Amino acid sequence: MRVVIVGAGTVGIQIARHLIAENRDVILIEKNPETARIADNELDCLVINEDGSRPETLRMARAGQADWFLALTGSDSVNIVACGLVSAEAERPKTIARVETPFYSALSSSQQEAFGLDILVNPALEAARAIIQIMDTGFAESVVPLHDGALQLRMVPASSFPASVGKTLAEVRRESQSIYLVAAIVRNSRILVPRGDTRIEKGDRLYILGEPEALDVFLGKVEGLADEARRILLVGASRITERLLSLMTDAKTTRSSRTGGSSGTGGRFSDFRNYIAQRLFPGKIDITLVEPSADEGKRFAQLYQSIQVIHGDPQEEGVLESCGVGKSDLCIAATESQPLNIVTAELSKALGAKKSISIVTGDRYLVLGPQLGIDAYVSSNDAVVSAVLEAVRKAHIKTIFSFYEDEVEIVELAISDASPVTGKKLMEIVLPVDVLVAFVIQGDRIIVPTGQTVLQGGDIIALVSGKRSIAALEAIFGDRDGI
Repeated sequence: MRVVIVGAGTVGIQIARHLIAENRDVILIEKNPETARIADNELDCLVINEDGSRPETLRMARAGQADWFLALTGSDSVNIVACGLVSAEAERPKTIARVETPFYSALSSSQQEAFGLDILVNPALEAARAIIQIMDTGFAESVVPLHDGALQLRMVPASSFPASVGKTLAEVRRESQSIYLVAAIVRNSRILVPRGDTRIEKGDRLYILGEPEALDVFLGKVEGLADEARRILLVGASRITERLLSLMTDAKTTRSSRTGGSSGTGGRFSDFRNYIAQRLFPGKIDITLVEPSADEGKRFAQLYQSIQVIHGDPQEEGVLESCGVGKSDLCIAATESQPLNIVTAELSKALGAKKSISIVTGDRYLVLGPQLGIDAYVSSNDAVVSAVLEAVRKAHIKTIFSFYEDEVEIVELAISDASPVTGKKLMEIVLPVDVLVAFVIQGDRIIVPTGQTVLQGGDIIALVSGKRSIAALEAIFGDRDGI
């Protein structure tokens, strides 16, 4: 697969790094000489130091021959123009444009087609979706709920069951009465995809996947899973806040209908909003927004009449207390200032908030997580990276969990009727050595498969995979006639 990326900012670099690790042919275009130089030193790909919105630059990069064209600069207009130029000269590349402005996010399918846009990715919307998912699945640091909580991935140190140290996973499994899977092992800061003959060593950290009830028996119950958040304090009237409120409440205007209906952000926005209405907020919730700008506060109050808007600066003493932070179930710090969000989220916990979420732009502050009292971070950049990678991976591959060590993911693949594995037993499918089958979804059932499990069209298979094997999985599970 050939991918041309315009923009070597944080998002462009992250996506390029992921795709290169998956053995994709990547060409990166960056206008700024210093940024291009840094990218050229960091990445094993061709970096072109030119303006990505100029036709001659796109011809130099052979963008028309690419499978995907990703316009990821910080300028909506540059991204849209670049996609339009590529689409005007070639039919082959699918295009993705990163857009910040709500106007562009609200383009209809026909309008997107006219601009040569296949997919629009809005950072604020992706971050809002990530916040909702955290609220839905819970805040326990060592537990990752999957598929609406039907499965859990737990991180457990080997010291929690010392009798297993020195034994193989197959031996431990035979001695246990529970059904589970050791999906990965972290050893000496490296992550391993284990086999049955892998021995547990002292100091290992194990990622264990299974049904919650089975894991409770094997590992004991875990506190801190999803609690209802009925009193929510939002700090900052940002774009992320606006998208979040659109997911959680009914806006006064018909803005929600305008943002639906497109094949980019709109359709996904509408589907996700319906999910939220039915599952996460079936009853009444009390939402308070504190915002230092009187004009922005007034605009939000007019858009979302069901929320309370307080004019105040969260940095001033006593403001958060007057907003009822001590009685809130959740405080979400979503201003445009990353340091302010971190300070506010931590302070809200000290003042009595049950949970707090801080919006950050990248991963720089995530290492502070264990030292601070903040329950969760949401990176808007990471949310965009996940959305783009999900679109680019052609064999219906979706990442459902990325391990912190960043070398291994849990991915899901939809099996189509035309897939070469349809009708085959798992034991008949040759997988890369760093790939492990985690579970299979057949209809409404989630099963822990055996070698005799037969895959059928419509099934979803989850695998623990090294990132370098993603391309191989596409070849193994993809449609016979290509995707």
